[in-house]
Amino acid sequence: METNNEMTPQRSLELINETLEANRKAIIAGSGKFLIMWGCLLLVFSLAVWGLWHLTGSPVWNLLWFAMWPVGMLVSRIVGKGERGPQNYVSTLIGKVWAAFGIFSPVTAALAIIAFPMNISLVIILLFGFAETVSGIALKNWPIIIAGAIVGIGGACAAVALAPGAEQILLFTGAALVLALTGVAIQVRK
Repeated sequence: METNNEMTPQRSLELINETLEANRKAIIAGSGKFLIMWGCLLLVFSLAVWGLWHLTGSPVWNLLWFAMWPVGMLVSRIVGKGERGPQNYVSTLIGKVWAAFGIFSPVTAALAIIAFPMNISLVIILLFGFAETVSGIALKNWPIIIAGAIVGIGGACAAVALAPGAEQILLFTGAALVLALTGVAIQVRK
């Protein structure tokens, strides 16, 4: 019996779509543990900053936030050691979205400290929620989209409603819990 190995345009498109869908699912599955890791790290830093600020009355403890990125990158390398998810347009896009967040946040915070006083908690929580929502949209994943909206919109409302001072930091505790729980939901659904 002779088989036809010629690829039809229809079959070619089906294979491309199947590959893209498999890669999307692999990226989502791999991102669960990193959402949990970053959520836990955000929780530790937010509680540390809030606690130290609350105990001393000095907002200088906000400078600890600048240490979160290098600590997080180190922990990410340890958590993801030996694993590399699919590298494609979607994974690259998500990496760039979070890299932009990683640049905008400390630069905006530094500018707020040095020259342009602003409610930096409001700005960063909006950026954070937006980055998570865009990641969810790119991955076509509703839990990530919804979590990002809760963090961004809910966090912005909380940043405006909370009194200025150490209590502002508590909204990052809420964001950390939403982020970690999103990761748990993804891990459970694998």
